[in-house]
Amino acid sequence: MHMLDSAEARNTDVTKQGDRVWLREDEQYLPSTVSSCSGGVVVFATDYGQVYTYKQNALTRQKVQPMHHSSITGVEDMATLEDLHDGAIMHNLFLRYRQRHIYTYIGSILAAVNPYQPLPGLYDRPAVELYSRHHLGEITPHIFAIANECYRSLWKRHQNQCVLISGESGAGKTESTKLILKFLSAMSQHSLEVSSRDRTSHVEEALLESSPIMEAFGNAKTVYNNNSSRFGKFVQLHFSQKGNIQGGRIVDYLLEKNRVVRQNPGERNYHIFYALLAGTNNQQKEACGLTQPENYHYLRQSNCLADKTINDKGTFQDVLNAMRTMQFTEENIGDILRLLAGVLHAGNIEFMTAGGAQISSKSALSRTSDLLGLNSDQLAEVLTHRSMILRGEEISTPLTVEQ
Repeated sequence: MHMLDSAEARNTDVTKQGDRVWLREDEQYLPSTVSSCSGGVVVFATDYGQVYTYKQNALTRQKVQPMHHSSITGVEDMATLEDLHDGAIMHNLFLRYRQRHIYTYIGSILAAVNPYQPLPGLYDRPAVELYSRHHLGEITPHIFAIANECYRSLWKRHQNQCVLISGESGAGKTESTKLILKFLSAMSQHSLEVSSRDRTSHVEEALLESSPIMEAFGNAKTVYNNNSSRFGKFVQLHFSQKGNIQGGRIVDYLLEKNRVVRQNPGERNYHIFYALLAGTNNQQKEACGLTQPENYHYLRQSNCLADKTINDKGTFQDVLNAMRTMQFTEENIGDILRLLAGVLHAGNIEFMTAGGAQISSKSALSRTSDLLGLNSDQLAEVLTHRSMILRGEEISTPLTVEQ
């Protein structure tokens, strides 16, 4: 016997007032409450502010489903959710976010939701120590638990371990990377204290101090995020048998190079250029011919020079401190500042048509070539002509202004 039709057509077991249900609208499951149920009419109020009214005899199991208890209260590990659809996942994250729980597991995967505010005590030393003593899943979800599992697995499996961090712009990938490095650095320092009274390693400090440099040179304000990473990076750490970090390297790839020469309205170039102008002293400014951000084509074209949430002067000091911690010489640092200034001046070089493109801004050309240690005539030549080797002979062709 087939009695499914009537069961599918009617759904009378979930239509009591106050029931928590999933209402399917536009191919989405919406967490809802039955706000009233009388006279054959059911009114649903979703958690997101919508109200839907249906005749009771028109409700099918596809349209409305009872909400499982796990979705009503929320769970720390979404592998235990009984309601298996995207609506349940989003609702669970939303429930926890309202309670200021930004971390949720999906088995051994950690879902992190950016709180856009500091959460006191979440990443302090006691938190590091707590998660270092527990296995993944034993206590509340946390990024330190992932870092600890990774660290412990090195010795348990004697194999390389990898943490993959992915998400949209502004999701918190850069912060998550820094937090994992912070935890691993603490574990490394602890292992050194246990194995030796003489703590000679400063690798952990250098590792953590690399972040301000990477962010200043690789992050920029976009319309979505004031500190958006405009590059991908692969961080590789090397551990000794004692458990401490012996070395590491950061490989960056796909740097958004076109951002240096062009930015969209409301966005900025890389932080380091604004930090350079805000943080250098008068003597450095004079040596590099630096003035205000609005005087540079590479900074002014987006009509966004500053942001109240970004401390450009502070960034400059952070970068200098980081470079010194990482044992850059003062000569190295001076060269980097001159190179950055040279890039800004290069953006101010203008061209005019005179039998091909000619440079019309001699002062910008002169300043650029001085800072970069180049011959100004040779620099002018490579900017306005294209060279190619044809049958063993070098041919120079003039470029147009557009080129």
